[in-house]
Amino acid sequence: MSDLTAQYSGDEIVLYERLLDLIAEALIVSEFVNTTDVENNQKFILNGQLQVGQGSGVLALFQKDIKANQEDLNNTTLNNEAVAENLIQIAINLNFDELSTPPINVQGGGEFGVTISINGGGTAYNGLPITNLVVADGNPLNVSQFVPIQKIKSVVDIDKAEEFLDTNIYELLPTSDTRQSRIIRLFQELNALLPPTPPEFDLDNDGAVDRDETTNWSGDTQYQQDNSISYAQDNQDGNIDEDDAFIHRLKKTANDANVTKTIEDIYNSILPYLTDLLEDPIELEDMPKYKNQSSGYLQFRNLNQGVIIRNTNKQFIEGLNPQNPTWNTNGFTTTMWVRFLDKSSEGTLFNFGNPTRIIDPFGFRLETYVLNKDDGDLAQMNYSNYGEAADYINPSPGSNQPRDPNYPLIYENSNTARFVRLVVNDNGTLRDSHVGTGGGSKMNTIWVDENSTYSERFRRLQTTFIPEDFQEWYFICASFNPNVKEDESFGQAYDGEEYDNNTNFWLNHINPDDGLYTNSSNYGNKCKVEIISRSDLLRARGFNS
Repeated sequence: MSDLTAQYSGDEIVLYERLLDLIAEALIVSEFVNTTDVENNQKFILNGQLQVGQGSGVLALFQKDIKANQEDLNNTTLNNEAVAENLIQIAINLNFDELSTPPINVQGGGEFGVTISINGGGTAYNGLPITNLVVADGNPLNVSQFVPIQKIKSVVDIDKAEEFLDTNIYELLPTSDTRQSRIIRLFQELNALLPPTPPEFDLDNDGAVDRDETTNWSGDTQYQQDNSISYAQDNQDGNIDEDDAFIHRLKKTANDANVTKTIEDIYNSILPYLTDLLEDPIELEDMPKYKNQSSGYLQFRNLNQGVIIRNTNKQFIEGLNPQNPTWNTNGFTTTMWVRFLDKSSEGTLFNFGNPTRIIDPFGFRLETYVLNKDDGDLAQMNYSNYGEAADYINPSPGSNQPRDPNYPLIYENSNTARFVRLVVNDNGTLRDSHVGTGGGSKMNTIWVDENSTYSERFRRLQTTFIPEDFQEWYFICASFNPNVKEDESFGQAYDGEEYDNNTNFWLNHINPDDGLYTNSSNYGNKCKVEIISRSDLLRARGFNS
């Protein structure tokens, strides 16, 4: 220390050091001191001499601010009580407990770009300017102890770095890993260590493994030469180096190092987990052939033919009296077996009255119709044909749109699609059997003229779809249940799942109160149509169709 500081006690020097720290902190965080200012006031050693300002010498940093700023004691200033004091005397007499926050005030201006004063510390020092004590010619600003940080980057040649540097730094890997990461690595390793080309067991295409006179696969030795690590370790005629070889195939031909590490061992390990996949499928030939129980069936040559059912003893069949239609309150179910022999026939399958006529409409109608993929004007929904609308109603797998697995892909195998629907005049309200699907919600009552709006045409894609199979019989069950709360079903949801687009909900199979499946929820459609093919029905009953 200088002779000037030697005359003060240790406690007084501590106060002085504290004041210097406050001054340095206030300067470095102020907007008036920048990187250039720091560099211009740094001290460095050049040719054995301590110098100030930017230079090419060795940067000098001091353990104490007193030593770094010893020039601060060369001047004095008058305090607010007109007493001349240097910086160390100010520190001794200053009341640090009364200093404001921040205790040192730094402003711009002045000869050296900043003006410095004290905030608080008693009446003798509050607002006292101390700029001339901190900076002057030959006395650098108190920021020489700071080192600016520069943002720099190096351009690395990645190819050369990977050539000369070990980029697998295992010491940086975590000590534990997630179970999912371990599974991923297992499959990555397995794919890397299995031979890239599976064996070709049947080169003569006779449907059996090609075997030699010892009943072994005839290509086994060649496959070992081309792939096996066990063969590469024990033989000189292998076609692959040991470092590039793959897992050996069979235990019986592996060497001692790999006898428990073969593809056969992998197979034996996973075999108990896949019994359900490896079990031989049940062949339909093992199932008994169904025999028809009746001698025949009534056949209509086209849909313009039909049967009129009437009661010869009464004017009307029980429940079908238009003046007292008990079917409106009791409901009804009608069933029939149908086989469709072409792509175009349309018409009524069963009816009572005419539910859609203009004058005195009543009754119900079970009907079939065909929609061609390229027909239909649904421009109001930006669809030019039924095919585009069908992709929206139930998108193909992989689409971003929601898909209802209970509703079929309508035009998957044909450019035409056949539908069956039930239309009922429910005391003046027209209802039909269309349902909500993955991309099409259930709509309210139908209109008489289905060509009047896009929605009436759109709903025709949401009725019961009949797969195209001219050899197949379909059992059609059409029912009307007036007790179902159809009008209250719109907007129903359970646990965040809405049901307007759910096919099973509109078929009365989901209870919205608990979200559970049921045979009759009393919600959904009043009228519905469900089908099953003869083949599916016989298989369900254990017969070969």
